[in-house]
Amino acid sequence: MLKSILSTVRREDLVDVAMGNQPADLVICGGQLINVFSGEIYPADVAIKGERIALVGDAHHVIGRQTDIVDARGMFLSPGLIDAHVHIEASMVTPGQFARAVLPRGTTAVNWETLWTANVLGVDGIQHLLAECSRTPLKFFATAAQGVPCASPSLVTPAHEFTLTDLENLMTKPQIVGLGEVVLFNELLQNDPVIHQEIQLACNHGKTVDGSGPGFIGNTLNAYAAAGIQSDHEAISLAEGIERIRLGLRLVIREGSSMRNLAELIKIITQQQLSSRRCCFCVDDKDIREIAAEGLVDDLVRKAIKAGIDPVTVLQMASLNAAEYFGLDRDIGGIAPGKIADILLVGDLNNFVVNQVIVNGQLVAADGRLLVDLPPTSYPSWMMNTVRISKQLRAEDFTLMTEQVGSIKAHVLKVFPEQIISLDKPECLAVDHGEILPDVGRDILKLAVIERHGKTEPTNIGRGLVRGFGLTQGAIASSISPDIHQIVVVGVNNRDMTTAVNRLIALQGGIVVCNQGKILAELPLPVGGLMSEQPYEQVIEKLHKLSQAAKSLGCDLPSPFMTLAFAACPTLTEFKLSDKGLIDVNAGRLIPLPVDGTSPGIAQKKDAFQG
Repeated sequence: MLKSILSTVRREDLVDVAMGNQPADLVICGGQLINVFSGEIYPADVAIKGERIALVGDAHHVIGRQTDIVDARGMFLSPGLIDAHVHIEASMVTPGQFARAVLPRGTTAVNWETLWTANVLGVDGIQHLLAECSRTPLKFFATAAQGVPCASPSLVTPAHEFTLTDLENLMTKPQIVGLGEVVLFNELLQNDPVIHQEIQLACNHGKTVDGSGPGFIGNTLNAYAAAGIQSDHEAISLAEGIERIRLGLRLVIREGSSMRNLAELIKIITQQQLSSRRCCFCVDDKDIREIAAEGLVDDLVRKAIKAGIDPVTVLQMASLNAAEYFGLDRDIGGIAPGKIADILLVGDLNNFVVNQVIVNGQLVAADGRLLVDLPPTSYPSWMMNTVRISKQLRAEDFTLMTEQVGSIKAHVLKVFPEQIISLDKPECLAVDHGEILPDVGRDILKLAVIERHGKTEPTNIGRGLVRGFGLTQGAIASSISPDIHQIVVVGVNNRDMTTAVNRLIALQGGIVVCNQGKILAELPLPVGGLMSEQPYEQVIEKLHKLSQAAKSLGCDLPSPFMTLAFAACPTLTEFKLSDKGLIDVNAGRLIPLPVDGTSPGIAQKKDAFQG
């Protein structure tokens, strides 16, 4: 059992309350209990002592003069919801603000995948944020990041590199429940001994091992699971989901900002009639504006119920299944004697409207509003100054040069709405005086990734081409690019790309939309270049302005900033761009921009993309 949820109430007191020898602190009366253990809904009271449940059933004999009563008539009592895999940094707010946003919606525990923070701020950054997490009513569990760096240093320029000692130290932390998603899958499948040592380390500590196997099927998926992987959240097709369950993996069904997979994967239960007991829910990456509009795990619960799954089964997937996977089911995941009292009062079960939220036996939210104050948090300067580019960039830094004359057939990344994959779609483009020209009419734009951690001199700039953003003018730049988090910019022309990136450098990270040399909208994200210190309502307002600005430039993607971020993610299929150049992720190698070009060595590739 983790120290972070060790009991402050004596077990003897729980026994006394159940036997009627002392009164409960809180009794929830008259509700309909959603029992995720038995699969039933029936009338039951819940008696609570301290932060734990003492009795479920008729609780009239434990009500004393000082007992608080919650009238739950007409309400359903649900366990608190658990997100099995979330990068809280993707919300663009700090842990405290994240908790403010998700607790009133019914998510009472999350498994924070620390990969984003780890790659930018290292072990110290994880520990600082874990301390902040512990000061909120939301239960933050976490995984020790496996991919630091998230790809081979031959493909990316990392800010940090974790050793086995670093992971060993993290594994001893009370909130760490497992090894984070194994993103170095090529190295694992080639039997890199260090990765196998990392997996064994987690096993030795009795921790879980999360997976990240995009597109894995057949022998590859078998090998990945055989290495010790226990879960995967990257399935996007029905066939992929079925195979993961059949091979004994936990299928973590994802519904985030730019990866909407629930509608397809839920057919595993509604159409294929497979067991739901190996399924959990997660958002993976979801920005705060969409969290506020849709919710976190409550959004998946509503969608799964509307897809035709029995609400009790859905809530089992949203609570008990995840708790069992992480070994937390002694304490959370259901409403039963001895467990932590994380309980939702739900007025409308089919639409899953959460009226009240009880965490650790205390009412913390009602009618969509947090009722408790969170302590203020400050961040040291080393967490606030992570964009270490010493000089402003120039327009010529974004020029795509070639020795070919007239035209060139080049690799072009193709991005998709509501997905985080990008494919290679070669196109012929005009060449003018040695410069490869974008083609706005065909939606072929410039894309660049700039090394921001101060590890290269001169600063590495990877240059490429992308299709799918729809921009007819201007540029969009961001310091978010999972999981390495360099600066990534897409644009129609060099001038606007330069203006946007230089503004990001001045802001110490964030998102910027620019047109005709002017900043149209911006969101500073100074904490690690990933998160804002501001109240989440202010971040939402700025995100709204950014979205309007992006739309004014012709971009109609539902989540343009997350789509841009994942265009530079070296851990996902199939083709991505890094500060060192274009990456064939499946092959684990850099490739030259010209389709018919010879494949130079790593150093030559780096030179080719830096001009």
